[in-house]
This record gives sequence, C-alpha cells and structure tokens, in this order.
Amino acid sequence: MAYKLALVSAGLADATFTLTPKHEWDIAAGAALVLSAGGFVLTLDQQPLRCNQQSSLLPGLLAGGANLRDPLLAVLGECLPKAAQTR
Repeated sequence: MAYKLALVSAGLADATFTLTPKHEWDIAAGAALVLSAGGFVLTLDQQPLRCNQQSSLLPGLLAGGANLRDPLLAVLGECLPKAAQTR
C-alpha cells in the first residue's frame, strides 16, 4: 500500500484504495507523501487519516490527487460508509 501511495504522490497513479484493514505503520509514510504532494488521504468513512490513535488498525483507505477528491467521492459516495455523527 505504501508503494501505491508513493505512486499517487509522484503523479504516476491517479488514485489508490484498500478495502481491507491496514495498520497505520504500513501506510503512514506513503500517506505523508500524498499529503505533501497536495493530494488527499481518507478513511473509508470519508474522514481524514489520523494516526497514533488508540487502535492502529485502519478499516481501509482512499487516496488520490487533490483534483480527484470530489469526483471520486461523488462516484463512490453510495458505496462508502458515512462518517459517524457525534452529538
């Protein structure tokens, strides 16, 4: 997954995703590359990636170039879980 994220950050891939759980240490460096290149990294519930949480296991990931965030979410919106709303 880190390699795929590096491809996105270098502009050699438009987007990448995983639907299987990954530990944050497997993706943190690649995610940092994507973010530093101006892209986005979201969990499957459409929240920004946050590392160093109580559980290091992330349910899945979606990452891509900055210009693809809204179009990808529009296409995948029905398939992705919505973020939990807290009150």
